[in-house]
Amino acid sequence: MTINVVEFFQSLQSGFFDFFFNMISFLGEQYVYILILGIVYYAYNKKLGEYLAFTLFFTGLFNNTLKLLVNAQRPFQKYPDRVNNLRPETSTGHSFPSGHVQNFTAFLFAEGFYVKKVRFFVVASVLAALMAISRMYLGVHFLEDVLVSIILGILTAYAFSKFFFKLDDKKLHILYIITITIFTPFVFLLGEEDLFKAYGLMIGLLGAMMFEKKYVKFTMDVSLIKKVIRVVSGLVVMLSIQLGLGVLFDMLASEGSMLLFALDAIRYGLVAFIGLGVYPILFKKFNF
Repeated sequence: MTINVVEFFQSLQSGFFDFFFNMISFLGEQYVYILILGIVYYAYNKKLGEYLAFTLFFTGLFNNTLKLLVNAQRPFQKYPDRVNNLRPETSTGHSFPSGHVQNFTAFLFAEGFYVKKVRFFVVASVLAALMAISRMYLGVHFLEDVLVSIILGILTAYAFSKFFFKLDDKKLHILYIITITIFTPFVFLLGEEDLFKAYGLMIGLLGAMMFEKKYVKFTMDVSLIKKVIRVVSGLVVMLSIQLGLGVLFDMLASEGSMLLFALDAIRYGLVAFIGLGVYPILFKKFNF
């Protein structure tokens, strides 16, 4: 294990770097993705939003499955006397590969392969590197965790960029179903919270895309102020579902139980289904 690299970054600890790398790490967390997906899907390019969502949710399933199969300890777990965990709220699972880095890299490079601009790839590479360093600085990943995650993130984004936009809606739905089918045994055999959440998101996305494309079919032909209303209202809807059901389900099931995991899959599935599929009905009903 590359513990010496982790120790080197942790030797740089200061108030400034603690704040800086915590903020970098935050960029790879769910609320940032909700914001970006909301802006892209509701107000910029619906197809691009679907592509980014699918790439992100697939990567989440893939990463969490690998984590559970490898079952590696994090630096602060393996070397508790040498490494400090500076972000315990995002280091509850296993170490290899890094979910933050893999998801963040896949998301950034998926956009990069879409826009095909060199400067975008430069920015994406710098941000991915900073995310990798942040996770080591915070004591939650080894060097090999983040390096493999960057590679997997780029390969995932590249693979989907080559065919996603060439598939019609029916074939995309088949792609979703194949993905869900492949990961279903792992979800229920490995039984882990983040894996259930990613599973719920993918199922919710499938339902949302089928529903929206058949019954809603919203367009981007509205004013900027109406797009702002779409995004802000959509964020309120998705966060209300995510946080509200989280409080309710925590009261219904004990922490770490399979029941809570299943409820989390339902919760995140509803976030995707209602947020991306049902909520856009209001665009036509209230003309925004």
